[in-house]
This record gives sequence, structure tokens and C-alpha cells, in this order.
Amino acid sequence: MPARRSRTDRWRESLNSLVQRNGPIEISVPGNGNAPDLIFRVRLLEVTDEHLVVEQPTTLHHQVPVNDSSELIGGISIGQNRWMFRTRVIDHLDYRAMFGMVSALRLSMPETVERCQRRNFYRTSTTSLSLPPVKIWKLRDADSAVPLEVATKAAILDSVGNGPVHDPLEIMKPDLGSGFATSMLNIGGGGVGMLVSSADAAVLNQHGPFWMRLDLTPSVQIPLSITARLAHTRVDSSGDIHAGFAFDFVRNREYEPFVAEQICRYIADLQKPQSGEKKAA
Repeated sequence: MPARRSRTDRWRESLNSLVQRNGPIEISVPGNGNAPDLIFRVRLLEVTDEHLVVEQPTTLHHQVPVNDSSELIGGISIGQNRWMFRTRVIDHLDYRAMFGMVSALRLSMPETVERCQRRNFYRTSTTSLSLPPVKIWKLRDADSAVPLEVATKAAILDSVGNGPVHDPLEIMKPDLGSGFATSMLNIGGGGVGMLVSSADAAVLNQHGPFWMRLDLTPSVQIPLSITARLAHTRVDSSGDIHAGFAFDFVRNREYEPFVAEQICRYIADLQKPQSGEKKAA
């Protein structure tokens, strides 16, 4: 316990250590109502007494829209330990990093951080995140996923401003094997991180592509259907698996920017003033 308390008390040193080794932190625009939280891994570029500078989050070559003054929830993960904090976007800037110029966000320095409990890694007494539910299957025939991708794109585009729409999965389905339900831990430039129960490890051991359904309602009325490949895995102390999946659009290149646009639209909608809420001057 003393070592853990000491590490929490010295969280600024932990941030400085992440900068020195070009490490990431996580940021999320808090969901409203029943909307789940998308957590983005971003490089921590600078730490001062007043602010943090992080890369602007991206997905599939698209910058994720994060507004000035938006409230964010941040996360620091080091080994088996995790801390969460609240922060705010001060402004956007072009930052000269060791690897070149990047688009970045300047965030307010958190006043405090709180260590997450091992059994509930994304919840503290003052801050919590709701991980997006995802369903994943082994994809036996990668070509069989393309017709549903095309139909999903058409249905979502038709749904914008036109009310409810039927999910094309009801009339067509790829050639799928065994699957499981899980939670999405984070999203990066070209894929996602998932938390997989040890009971579902056998599915991950199968070779070839996977197929997942990402639910971003209410902004996106139909779950996004995405082909992906398993990139890496790590087993934590509880036996659960942290699995990284890389999105695969090789059979349908036009679908890639569409998926990115839907993710960006979801984040933009989270930052819109709610009914009865006055927009900040």
C-alpha cells in the first residue's frame, strides 16, 4: 500500500516519465445519457505546471473533432495501475514534436488524479466511463462481409434526417464462425483495443480475419460492421485478454473513410449542448 500511495502522490512525475519515453495517455469526451464513451489513445507531448499537451486524436487518417473548452476525462495507465482525472481543452495548436509537426490539444492541468480499483478499471468515486459494447465473430469468408458493409453504408446515409431505418443484418449476414460479446477499451489511428474474457480466448486463437459490430447509437442508427485482424494480445493479472485489432478495408476501400466519418460524427454529437443547456459564451 505505501508504494501505491506514493506513486499516486507523485502522478506528475509519472506524466513526465511518459513524455520522456513518448508514451500515451487516454482521453475521452464524456458520453451523455446512455451514449458509451469512446476512449482515444494519444501521445503525451508536454507537461508544464499549468497544462498538458497531447496529440489531437485521430481515427483512420481523420482528425477527431474536439472543441475548445470541451470537458474531457483523462486516463493514465502504467503497468497494472490506472488513474483517472478531469481536464478541459484550452486550445488547439501545431506542436513541434521530436518526430515533426503535429496537431495537438492543450489541456488544463488536472488538480488531482484518482487511482482506479483493480476490479473496476474505468470508474472512480468522482469519474466513470462506460465502455462501448462490441460483438466479434470469426469471419470464415472475408468476401462475404462486403455486401453488408455496402448495405450498412447506404442505410446509414438514408437514415440521416429521414427517421428510423432497418438494419440490413436482418436480411443478409456474412459467413461467420464462433463469436462473443465484449467491451472496447480504446480506439487508435487504425484499430481498436478490446477486453476479452479468458473464457473466449479460444476464438482469438483462430487464424484469419474477424468481424465486429460497433454500436454508436443514437448518433449512428445502425451498428457499424467492420472487418479486422488480430494484431496483438496481452494477458492481465486476472487472466483477461487485452486484444488489439487492426481494421481491414482491403476488400472495400470506400468503406474506410465512411467508418471514420461516423466515429467523428459520434464525438461531435457528444459535444453539442443538450436541450435546456446554454452554450458557453
